[in-house]
Amino acid sequence: AKHGSARCKTSAGFTLIEILVAMSIFSVAVLGLAVGATSVMRANQTSYFNTIATNIAQDKLEELKGMTVAALPSCPSYTTTGCSDTKTSLGLTFSRSWQIIANSPTSGVNRLDVKIDWTDYTSHSLTVSSAVKQ
Repeated sequence: AKHGSARCKTSAGFTLIEILVAMSIFSVAVLGLAVGATSVMRANQTSYFNTIATNIAQDKLEELKGMTVAALPSCPSYTTTGCSDTKTSLGLTFSRSWQIIANSPTSGVNRLDVKIDWTDYTSHSLTVSSAVKQ
């Protein structure tokens, strides 16, 4: 009896489909890492600008708290003339405005608010407040 010989066909490499699938999976993984890295960098930058804005607000707040009550400017709102300025840091402009509210939160106390506005990727606003006796 004659035995049929079965030939084993072995492939010595990868097919084009296997290579394309592997490249697709690798591309998606690298793209995911790139998006994650970009998000982390953007969050770090926003945090850094937030720190700068807080420092700029704190500087003005300390300046206002150091004034005598008679020397405090009349700033009933952020939009009052003479109650705002701008500061620049790292090429970014921070708009600073302040208001002084008499008898707030209680009688005989002035509330000092310093607001900072800036735009990097999006618009941001930060307000720092303090109270001083009249």
